Amino acid sequence: MLRALVRWKMYLGVIVEAVARAAPGARAYLTGGAAEGRLTALSDVDVVVVLPREPTFEEAVELRAKIHEEMDKLGVPLNLPVELHIVGPESAKRYRVLIPLAHSSGEA
Repeated sequence: MLRALVRWKMYLGVIVEAVARAAPGARAYLTGGAAEGRLTALSDVDVVVVLPREPTFEEAVELRAKIHEEMDKLGVPLNLPVELHIVGPESAKRYRVLIPLAHSSGEA
């Protein structure tokens, strides 16, 4: 796991592509320790996926699974600790740091 975590930046573009495939129109942001430059051996890579509206719990669980499926298809190592936070615009405001990764609509 540590070896994959050290190379986490290599996989950001692939994670964004997985989000684009599973949730067109969503916006992906980096948050947490990776965004704040304080990753440790016990860290995960936190990615906030902001949908156009607040998802239900069931929708968030389903979308998280779809994104992980796409990540697997695209070659993201299963041992890369990625935590997906599936939220709407209002819930996204609770995150202290949000670094834009890309937009699923194909914008950079």
